[in-house]
Amino acid sequence: MNMQMIYSLFRLFSGEEDSEKYMPLLLSAIEEIKASLKTQESVTEIRLCYLAAAVANLRYTQIFGAREKALATYAGNLTRESDLSHQIRFAEQLVHSYKALCSDLLKEENFFFAAVRG
Repeated sequence: MNMQMIYSLFRLFSGEEDSEKYMPLLLSAIEEIKASLKTQESVTEIRLCYLAAAVANLRYTQIFGAREKALATYAGNLTRESDLSHQIRFAEQLVHSYKALCSDLLKEENFFFAAVRG
């Protein structure tokens, strides 16, 4: 995977200018995507860069949401829970969209139990 492209896409998705400090998130997302591939030959596929950046953005949004629970206003503190839930939901939808785009490259996540009578 192209690390520079993933880095640029993460900056685009997160809006974070100083993204160097989030490099562990990017590396973790890359490893997560590599582990879910059907074959390692597809690791150079460009679509995986978008998926890795979206996964890193989701983790970033979750971490940021945990840190920033309240927004200071002139009247005091105003909870940002609904705003954060919208951001997290959007980040989840972005990951879901890119997973669908890369579905032919990823292992199936569904598991089906069936009973067989003898």
